[in-house]
Amino acid sequence: MISYSKFKEIFNNIDSNREPEIEFYFKNRKNTYMIIKYNDYVTFQRCGIKGEQSGEIKFKSLDELCNSQTIDNIILINEWNNIEDILFDFTFSVVDDKEEIFNLYGVEL
Repeated sequence: MISYSKFKEIFNNIDSNREPEIEFYFKNRKNTYMIIKYNDYVTFQRCGIKGEQSGEIKFKSLDELCNSQTIDNIILINEWNNIEDILFDFTFSVVDDKEEIFNLYGVEL
């Protein structure tokens, strides 16, 4: 898994104008979660079928999100070692697609 600092480097290199979606898979949770990067804020939400979805919770920045208690009592920075994979735009895995991530975002994993 990548470090938080590497994730943040990729996150900062992503163009927020296209509102990219970043999905998190945890080893210790059945649900997946998503961050969406907007121009002036980020959101966090639980994914799933309609009854499982949480809706977006807004944060001023990635750092605020990662250090706040949020959906399902997740404090993302404290759960970092439990992350199994991160997908950018439902396509590029930090586990399986390191070369593509480097080509797209300029960050070597």
